[in-house]
Amino acid sequence: MRIRKVFWFAFGLIAFSLLMTWYSGNYSSFSQSRNFFLRLTVLGSLFIIINWIWTLTSIKKLSLFRNQRLLRLQVGNVFEEGFEVINSLRYSRLWIEIEDMSNLSGISGSKVLSGLGGKKNRYYISRTILTKRGSFNLGPTLLRSGDPFGMFTTEKLVASEAQLLVLPYIETISKFTEPPGFIQGGRAITRKSLEATSFASGVREYQSGDPLNRIHWKSSAKRDKFMVKEFDQDPQADIWIIIDGYEESNSHQIIEEEIQFADTFWALKQKSSFKLSKSTFEYAISISASLASYYIKAEKAVGVACADSVMTVIPTEKGGRQLGKILETMAFFEGKGKMPINEVIESLGYQIIRGSTVVIVSSTDSTNIQLCIEILLRRKLKPVIIQINRETFETSSQDPVSWENNNIPGIIVNYGDSISSCLQSITQYDPSVIRI
Repeated sequence: MRIRKVFWFAFGLIAFSLLMTWYSGNYSSFSQSRNFFLRLTVLGSLFIIINWIWTLTSIKKLSLFRNQRLLRLQVGNVFEEGFEVINSLRYSRLWIEIEDMSNLSGISGSKVLSGLGGKKNRYYISRTILTKRGSFNLGPTLLRSGDPFGMFTTEKLVASEAQLLVLPYIETISKFTEPPGFIQGGRAITRKSLEATSFASGVREYQSGDPLNRIHWKSSAKRDKFMVKEFDQDPQADIWIIIDGYEESNSHQIIEEEIQFADTFWALKQKSSFKLSKSTFEYAISISASLASYYIKAEKAVGVACADSVMTVIPTEKGGRQLGKILETMAFFEGKGKMPINEVIESLGYQIIRGSTVVIVSSTDSTNIQLCIEILLRRKLKPVIIQINRETFETSSQDPVSWENNNIPGIIVNYGDSISSCLQSITQYDPSVIRI
């Protein structure tokens, strides 16, 4: 329980009344005034005691529940959370303050409720525009109430273990460069694949442990025994997305105040006008997440690498599970790495299968980009460059910059550019000028 300023004012009034009771009884010529100050002292004391008892019972048998429909959302989406306050006693609660102590930016769950009747409950919805990636605790929640005159307040902390995972911002891409294999149109890699691909190489006799869905029924009927299909690896090989997490290469905006939106239905309208923060690394994460989503939907094997505060490498794999793994990992990248992008490429080059496509997303200068291209070409890899123009993030200049490496597919992204439009306008591979 906390004591507020109104209590000290009432306490001072009672102390003054006691002093005047003693004074008027001994020295004042108006002896009847002693009864007035004595009654004032008793009434003031009763007033404080009643408010103290009121405060003690103000949050007794008061419950709060937080309900979330989704706990995995992307940056730019609207997060909705329901708050339900239940009064289990028969008497009403005059006022209740609900303070949301979550570490989610722009939270709007804090409210002040009044007139909660006995055996009644109150429900409201909080809406928040998600502007930051990461994991956020949805709680705890502080319930605060007190007496009608504000003398005392009492608090109750309601714990919560729910966590919200905010994934990177993704824009839908309808087309992107499709690098060829070793020769135009690709060629089958002679290593057998453990997964079903679009490139069937033949059939063989069924062996114990083979999946039943790979049985080739026509061949089985002709040979009077079970035959299963064999597959070659995809001639396009793998897709690797390498994010430049080098701290000195990136430009981060210092956010002075958090953006908050009204807790009404109209907050949903704000999603259409959402913009990424003025950070080259946030653009790099969003671009990489959009590309990973595009390639996974195209049934490509995608891997991701980023030298952040720790080196993170996600091996190539297909399917929606891989996309979820990539997005969850990207949600915690901070862009505080100590290794330049060219050193990252140098260390990872031997782990990438020959003929794979390597997409570099970086805001470093052109010299380092050219060095990365030379390393990749020397190791028989297919580079695709997405360079983020750091100058447009640090100054107000928005001068257009063109991609100079005509022999390599790539694009330069400026601050404020549409990610989907930029990626869809990227130059394509020209096999006649690429030499590896």
